[in-house]
Amino acid sequence: MRGPRNNDEYTERELAEIEELNNLPPDHRSFFQSPWWGRIAIGFAALIVISLLFPFIGISCNSESGPSPSQAASTTPKPDFELAAAQGGLVSLSDTLEANDAVVIVFYRGHF
Repeated sequence: MRGPRNNDEYTERELAEIEELNNLPPDHRSFFQSPWWGRIAIGFAALIVISLLFPFIGISCNSESGPSPSQAASTTPKPDFELAAAQGGLVSLSDTLEANDAVVIVFYRGHF
């Protein structure tokens, strides 16, 4: 890395820019140091956060108090049946419902 250069190594344009920077008042701020820039940045950040949260707010405001019809528990009686268990033997729906509150039946496609 090079150190500071002598004045004879600068071009006239570079010397003019250095002189202009040296003549700035001590209280000079750039645009990015102004309070307006801070307000604009905070506004955009808030806008981004709100836009990311908007779908979740909309879903929570539009949701009904009860479960949807597809989530509602069915009161239609199901016929009792027996299936072969993966560990061997048979499992009946009525016995499983006596031991548990709910039963999930998964049918695998294909042969294992």
